[in-house]
Amino acid sequence: IIYNAPLTSKLTEKQRKKLCDLLGNLELSLLYKASVHGYQASAFHQRCDRQGPTLLVAYNRSGYIFGGYTSVAYAQSGQPITDNHAFLFSVHNGGAPVGIRVKSGHYARYDDAGGPNFGQQLYFCYSNHPLVKIEYNHEAFNFSPFSLYGNDTWLSECEVYKVAKSNAEKPWRNVLWTAERRAELMEMIRNYKPLMKSVSRVRILMIGPVGAGKSSFFNSINSIFTGHVTSKAISGSVGTSLTTQFRRYPVKDGCGGRLLPFVLCDTMGLEEQSGAGLDIEDISSILQGHVPDRYKVRAK
Repeated sequence: IIYNAPLTSKLTEKQRKKLCDLLGNLELSLLYKASVHGYQASAFHQRCDRQGPTLLVAYNRSGYIFGGYTSVAYAQSGQPITDNHAFLFSVHNGGAPVGIRVKSGHYARYDDAGGPNFGQQLYFCYSNHPLVKIEYNHEAFNFSPFSLYGNDTWLSECEVYKVAKSNAEKPWRNVLWTAERRAELMEMIRNYKPLMKSVSRVRILMIGPVGAGKSSFFNSINSIFTGHVTSKAISGSVGTSLTTQFRRYPVKDGCGGRLLPFVLCDTMGLEEQSGAGLDIEDISSILQGHVPDRYKVRAK
């Protein structure tokens, strides 16, 4: 039952942000928690092997948060690991993390079946106990026990996080924004033809909460094809919907140009409270084409 307990990070949001800043805006997901899975090396490897880059975070009774990062996955290969990205870190009394890089020409750790180690110099969960231990015959990292963890070797917790690229860095879609691509997209819209020959222009209904920018979206589209900034639809930033009528907005290709093959339909925004916002029955009527232009929509 203890082994299957849910994992909850001991890091506060502020501490997590500091460590992510030290790593370069990366995301952390908790793999191993010694108080849940045990301090045994086997438990550590079961959860952390072949997980890619990881960050070990240890806590002691003196209030130090310290540990190390390795970009090479644990695999129990029995080989010394070269990792120029490896580092140790320490945080104390809410200060900024102090990072200690591995020395050039030294191995970052030894990849065996034992507990996690850095440079065969600093060992965590030593001998399957809540301890940290230093081997002074290796000097892969330049630090003193007092500055790193206050010389307090007893651990109150030990966690290992998988380190991955932040989703915030990834665009939700890859678009090449160039003048040529813009012209290509606009031409594609101009030449669009509805599947049914009896339909001259498709109607696009914009639905969303108050302040989502439905009217502003139409104004932006209209401005692009008109060739100058327009504000045909009323827009702004208020607590209730500025749009009170159902409106159909055709879009022209340039000033006085031909109508494009679509119509943007704007209506009142959705609201949570009773007696406000667009009524759900009106949405159904709009989709069925039963609502005329400039119809004053009802609040629900």
